[in-house]
Amino acid sequence: MNPESEILFAESKQERSLKTMEDILQAAEHLTAEANPELFTSRSLAQKSGYALGTLVRRLGSVENVFLWAIKKRRDAIVREFALRVTQFDMDVSLQKFAEEMVDTTFVEIQKVNPKVMRFFEKRITKREGLPADYFSYWDYLVEPYLEAVQRNKTDTFRIMSKDEATLFIRNICLLAERPFIEDNPIAGTAEHRRIVVEGLTRLLGK
Repeated sequence: MNPESEILFAESKQERSLKTMEDILQAAEHLTAEANPELFTSRSLAQKSGYALGTLVRRLGSVENVFLWAIKKRRDAIVREFALRVTQFDMDVSLQKFAEEMVDTTFVEIQKVNPKVMRFFEKRITKREGLPADYFSYWDYLVEPYLEAVQRNKTDTFRIMSKDEATLFIRNICLLAERPFIEDNPIAGTAEHRRIVVEGLTRLLGK
């Protein structure tokens, strides 16, 4: 299920109606950026957007969907930023150094998003239709930038692999980093967690 497709836009194409929808979506993005699931309510959205609750229901169908849309949009933007970091990585940097820097950055970014927001998104999505088959595909944004970076790298520490292989490995590495935070596991963000992820990354991607 794609949360974006669940947002029901009004049939009217009038400029005023389009402006209303734009204001509501922008308000949802602002609330999502605050990374506090307690704000993901109709009342908060009404206050932030300046529109009445009745207007929100008419425009959105389900107010919850606009928050799912905003969370997904923010998540995808963060992954794209990671992809850009990969493309800009120094070609003389070894896999070990690459792993350490990427894991450290990942831990920082996850804390910014707030694991509670990630749990909110996952629970609402799976409650409706179960876990979508392509749920973890958002990490695939990293695959092609990574493969291109490997081709440029001069340290001979990265293993050359196919796109399919890189896709599966990168998804698993990202799960190693992300899941403990989402599951509220005490190991999340600790030195031991960092060691496990760095070691897993170097084993899967190295020679």
